Amino acid sequence: FTLFCISFPIIMYCMIDQGKIKPFWEINLIENLPFQKYPLPNYDEWEEAKYYPKEMVVGSLCSDKTAEDLNIDWQWTNELHVPEWKINAVSIYKLSPGKVTPWHTDHFLHFKKYYNLDDKVTIHRRQLFLQDWRPGQIFAIDDKTFTNWNAGDWIGWTQEHYHMGANHSNEIRYTAQLTGVKY
Repeated sequence: FTLFCISFPIIMYCMIDQGKIKPFWEINLIENLPFQKYPLPNYDEWEEAKYYPKEMVVGSLCSDKTAEDLNIDWQWTNELHVPEWKINAVSIYKLSPGKVTPWHTDHFLHFKKYYNLDDKVTIHRRQLFLQDWRPGQIFAIDDKTFTNWNAGDWIGWTQEHYHMGANHSNEIRYTAQLTGVKY
């Protein structure tokens, strides 16, 4: 489905898209990536995060930059690139049991800086589920909560969408965060 929203007095279309790609990745390759947990630079200002102990907030990731810094094989992620995007960035995200990414909107500050993008450019994000859903795993965006996904399902949005994720299952949740700019 695609959700359209309109805001007044200026008409602005914003979409949440969903789709599916055929899984091609090896989950044991993903499980063995050099995931890194980065400090939360804005934890004290993140209003929604204050409801959680700091050690519960966010997981860890392995990104294009991680791969470059550690000289690991990252070519396989090119198959995750969205063909209609002229810029594609990939991060593999690991959300362990008991972890949460509280409600937030994406600002894409590092992405804009790295690619020297103007603030007026619309940046797109897709969350691609790399494994089938397990009870206790959720992803929510705006007023929709998602469960029961299959490996290869994805949800896409732009920066005005409020979203969160949580893993209250007994298994790690792996997703790919795809970030890009359309042609």
